[in-house]
Amino acid sequence: MRTNNKHTGRRVHKRYRIKSNFRFITSLVIALCMIIGTGYFIMGFGDSTALTEHENQIEYVDNGETLWSIANNYKSEDTDVREAIYMICQANDISADQLQSGMKLVIPYNL
Repeated sequence: MRTNNKHTGRRVHKRYRIKSNFRFITSLVIALCMIIGTGYFIMGFGDSTALTEHENQIEYVDNGETLWSIANNYKSEDTDVREAIYMICQANDISADQLQSGMKLVIPYNL
């Protein structure tokens, strides 16, 4: 902002001072995060991608589902259901009795 000096008639530049370094740095960090986040989504990095052959699938457990039924849905014809259950438990670091409705399970691609 430029104002005229009453005594000399010349324009004077207003000077700003940083009173709190913590506030200033915090504001800069927040602004930088917002800029990076906006660019991240504009560039399309936030979009989901389709699963390839070698990626694990995600399954959300519905009410009343069991590991037996989930393993049966995802296993190949050659795989025993008990082996598929064991692999699912290993991939999620759980035991069969820890299965709960709404839980997110990683299903190994090689069942």
